[in-house]
Amino acid sequence: MAVETQASLELLFLLSRKFESEKAIRGAILLTDTDTKPIEFRCTNSVRPSSLQTVLYGQMLQRHILIELIGVPLMNSLRRPPSVVVVQDAESIWLRSRIASPVVQLTKESDIPTHVNGDGGRTVLLSSNSGKFDPIVLVAHKDFATDIEAAAPILSQVFNRFDLMEPFQRIFTALEQVHQQKVGEDK
Repeated sequence: MAVETQASLELLFLLSRKFESEKAIRGAILLTDTDTKPIEFRCTNSVRPSSLQTVLYGQMLQRHILIELIGVPLMNSLRRPPSVVVVQDAESIWLRSRIASPVVQLTKESDIPTHVNGDGGRTVLLSSNSGKFDPIVLVAHKDFATDIEAAAPILSQVFNRFDLMEPFQRIFTALEQVHQQKVGEDK
């Protein structure tokens, strides 16, 4: 196994956002270096599930959209897999079953649903040695608990210098601009 140098490490932030009174959803990835400097940004077209799809998929619709229609296509568009995939939505950690890179959810300790530990998901509290940022929790998919060991050392180094939650705000704002401009849609 090749050892990655700090310069070759890449973080991938994945986020989705709902629009049009939650009738449309777009997803995006922001690939960064360990200084959270952008390397690549990609987003999906709007996904608009029909009422029939909503009925047929039921509670699985959100996961299906996040994984099959957003996460996997965006991951497949990259030239090489990132060192770590970082997500905010708990459903997005299911992407891990479809890709080789470690996937961890970042959240505040107070935002962790009580069912996470009941599901067997592994969690670790990550603190910034600099004290500049509030502690965050890394959550791994229950079937890929070792993703914590792969991701924590990398994210810990970054978190000492940069707020790991901040790139999600960049993606959120970029998705808003993309959606307002109707990128990828018939005009």
